[in-house]
Amino acid sequence: MSVMMYPREEKLDKLSQEEIISHTKLVIQGLEALRNEHNSILHSLLETIKCLKKDEEANLVHEKSGLLRKSVEMIELGLGEAQLMMALSNHLTAVESEKQKLRAQVRRLCQENQWLRDELANTQQKLQHSEQNVAQLEEEKKHLEFMNQLKKYDEDVSPTVSRELWPDVTNLRKEIVHR
Repeated sequence: MSVMMYPREEKLDKLSQEEIISHTKLVIQGLEALRNEHNSILHSLLETIKCLKKDEEANLVHEKSGLLRKSVEMIELGLGEAQLMMALSNHLTAVESEKQKLRAQVRRLCQENQWLRDELANTQQKLQHSEQNVAQLEEEKKHLEFMNQLKKYDEDVSPTVSRELWPDVTNLRKEIVHR
């Protein structure tokens, strides 16, 4: 909320935006009434000029009508400025509303961004765990394939192999398995 300092009889009063708008609306109403009054007076003066025949009186009426025209122009200027202030106030209110809406959207996006970061971190941990499991399973698979090859080899060993070598092969196989 903006605050305007308004001088009045050597003291300063603080006016809120709502008070300024309220006062501006009252000024607009007063200026519109004054403009209507001046226009009716100007119209009656112009009618009087048509009826007058004397130059002195006509000059006086012309002078008064000129002053009234200037006064109406100043009133129109004041009305335009007051209406501009009202339009500006409406615009500022709309901008503030849009700003609040955008702030809420930014907060929501930040929360969503944090949630997505948390989900990404969780997914990356799961991926790392899965990759470790895959690596471990591949090692176990290689080990089982090796054991199957040893088993095939044991089955393929010919009966002619001397009994002296057999304990050495068995011990070697146990040693490989324990590694």
